Amino acid sequence: MLTCRSGATAVEFALIAFPLLMLVLGLLQFVVYCYLQQTISDALYQTASNPEPEILAQDKPGYVARICAKVAFRQSCLGQAGGITVEAMRLPNVPTASLAITGTVFDTGASQDVILLRAKMPAPRLVPMVPELVAQDSVVFRR
Repeated sequence: MLTCRSGATAVEFALIAFPLLMLVLGLLQFVVYCYLQQTISDALYQTASNPEPEILAQDKPGYVARICAKVAFRQSCLGQAGGITVEAMRLPNVPTASLAITGTVFDTGASQDVILLRAKMPAPRLVPMVPELVAQDSVVFRR
């Protein structure tokens, strides 16, 4: 009686399948976040090494579009609700306290000014139970 094992494999698979699927999707979510973090960081550091014309002209929508062209998630990048948030301010105007990136300031100053350029973007959510991951970076450069 107790030696009948028909269906044991199906039951074991059913017990393992959901946790394994959540683990794989969570790993994929983390990979997307890391990719987005690296892409935003690379875009800001490229701006610091060779400022784009949009930065020099203080054209925020143009600069946001240029960054979004480098991101794989372009449709969500330009959106207002979950899109990228970029702000630039002269270093003397930056408060000493920690400040969230709100995107309300875009002042790239004049020639030879030291500029703080910051950006953040939430990663697309693949697993509903994972909290929202926000990729963000900042760079300081002389214009």
